[in-house]
Amino acid sequence: MKLILFPVLMAAITIPAHVQAEVNLRLGEGVSLHAVNGKSHSNKGFLSGSSGVSLDNGVHQIVVDYQVEIGRTRDDSVIERSDSFVILFETEDRDLVLSAPSVGTQRELDEFNDNPLWKLMDKGGNRHDFQLDVLEKEGFQLVRDYERELSRFNKTDSPAALHIRHAGSDPAARNNESISSGDTANDQHMVRQMLRYWYLKADENTKSEMKRWIRSGE
Repeated sequence: MKLILFPVLMAAITIPAHVQAEVNLRLGEGVSLHAVNGKSHSNKGFLSGSSGVSLDNGVHQIVVDYQVEIGRTRDDSVIERSDSFVILFETEDRDLVLSAPSVGTQRELDEFNDNPLWKLMDKGGNRHDFQLDVLEKEGFQLVRDYERELSRFNKTDSPAALHIRHAGSDPAARNNESISSGDTANDQHMVRQMLRYWYLKADENTKSEMKRWIRSGE
């Protein structure tokens, strides 16, 4: 088994750092990102249009809202925000753009809140599937605590909730329980993926321990 694992881990070690995040999500004009996978995310500024985030392949949950300038002229315009929305999607090796339709009046913003026509597109112009829900504001808040709100939201049955699987319900965990140290897994592609994933997540000390363990043959 170690003879199989060693070249796989060595290949993971030599993978350039830039491939660790293989999903690039760009935000359209006026779109603000507030949380990624349960953690708060800071924005660069209003109407930046070029902000975004790099993610690993897999399932991701984000919280966004839409900031627009409403008014007939720049002198009498005001900045308004839409409701906050939770978007859940799964992808790999893609460049995606999240955008919203043009809004110029309070009525159009209200209509967007009622019927949020978000678009998640790849660079080829193809729509990418996602689940959507409103992240309801809890009472009066000067500053929203998105991490706390998402913790509650993810315990609901919303289609946009990100449910963390427990070991007892995780197929990978069940497979690990059924494979003894002397067995070889049938799905070697999965083995390679898991080794690469955990190696890239490890700190330098853990990486050194992993390499020593494989070389030792224990």
